[in-house]
Amino acid sequence: MSIKQNNPNPSNGNPPKAQEKMKRGFDDFLDGAGRFFRELVNLREGMDREGTIVNIKNNKRMAGANAWLLMCSIMIASLGLDLNSPAVIIGAMLISPLMSPILGIGLSVGINDRKTLTISLRHFGISIVIAVATSTFYFFLTPFGELTNEIVSRTKPTLLDVLVAFFGGIAGIISGSRKDTSNAIPGVAIATALMPPLCVTGFGIANQNLTIIANSFYLFFLNATFVALATYIIVRHLQFPVVAYNDGKDKRRTRFILALMILVLVLPSAYILYGVLGEIRTKRDITSFLQEYCSSDYKYIDAWEHIKTDSSSTLILKVYGNTINEDKMDYYNEGLKAYNLDNTTIEIISTSEIDVGKFKQLQTQIQDFEGVYKQLEATKKAQSMEDSKVVILNQKLDSLRRDTIPFQDIVQEAKVLFPRLEKLAFAKGQITDFKVTEKNLPILLVRWERAYARKNPIRDEAKLSEFVKIRAKLDTIDLVRF
Repeated sequence: MSIKQNNPNPSNGNPPKAQEKMKRGFDDFLDGAGRFFRELVNLREGMDREGTIVNIKNNKRMAGANAWLLMCSIMIASLGLDLNSPAVIIGAMLISPLMSPILGIGLSVGINDRKTLTISLRHFGISIVIAVATSTFYFFLTPFGELTNEIVSRTKPTLLDVLVAFFGGIAGIISGSRKDTSNAIPGVAIATALMPPLCVTGFGIANQNLTIIANSFYLFFLNATFVALATYIIVRHLQFPVVAYNDGKDKRRTRFILALMILVLVLPSAYILYGVLGEIRTKRDITSFLQEYCSSDYKYIDAWEHIKTDSSSTLILKVYGNTINEDKMDYYNEGLKAYNLDNTTIEIISTSEIDVGKFKQLQTQIQDFEGVYKQLEATKKAQSMEDSKVVILNQKLDSLRRDTIPFQDIVQEAKVLFPRLEKLAFAKGQITDFKVTEKNLPILLVRWERAYARKNPIRDEAKLSEFVKIRAKLDTIDLVRF
């Protein structure tokens, strides 16, 4: 007698119907997702090849109304840079026709139209001449002409600017190739920022600054090249009708020249970006150092500035009061090494009256006045007419030095150390014992409480004089009771 066994999962034969339905459903899902994605990124729908070519060719010339629009927009952009006004600069970019010849260059390379390429390049050059001449004329005549933040920001081209120009160019040619009108072109003109660098080039020429000229023009040329490259790529992707090449060698030569030009332009921007990233890392390390090694005193740090030279750098800390002092320098130096800031030295300004941003300027002013003062002192006996100038310089020098004395902090500390003080004042003036008159001596004016003053507190006055001399970093001081 044989027993027939049923195998629930046979290895041969058709799979169960449930598995077939799941497989068909998964395949349908993949097909549907693929169709959706292809429709999502499809650029050919709504495209107008012939209309795009005609439109770009008609607008590529920089003459007549386009030339006037360019001059006006360049003048407005130059005013915006001079006034440090982003809103004015954006308005100028909205009316600029500078994109047209650049799109013409990208299109003509993409369809191998040498005649259009020649015309586009010629009018691109004319645009540059008009823009630079107009901005140079403005910055040569302007009564302002200062190096504003908006101007400085156009003198550091990096790889990020390449990406902005490239994707802006893609948006521009996609918008221009549609049958329906689009408002993307003004946005592309703003994003790629073609005009402001040319205006900054004019600023550099007017001020004879070769570094500004080179960096700003490089930024403009970088942006223009990658807008044209993006146009070329989209034109080839959309299969615009191509004028036949003479031979395969000609086609390869065109592509080689294009690739070489892109490489030459990208490498300097990548190097500049590397330097910018280095500065960002240094600032991040300094912030981390301050938070870790100055944690207890961090709340007293008003601001800091990192001044870098070729071989070393200085970290200037502006602090309130005397909360961070020289005794902690060894500890700070160890912290600097931990954050790879070995060549950095710390300079502490323990006063709230000096702005860190103006520290070096203040130092230079003091040195300049001291130099002039010594020179005039040597000749003032023979030159009586110079006496008035010496007096003026003395007053300015005393004012600068007096500004560095943290008088408010000294008053508060003195009140804690000498609670019987009623009033305290600091001045400079002349003191005489009727034999010798000493000029411009620092004078400390003191008033004690009436009952305490009767006791003649000479010892406390001596201590107070010594304390003020140390805190104000003075060689001598005369205490006068009033």
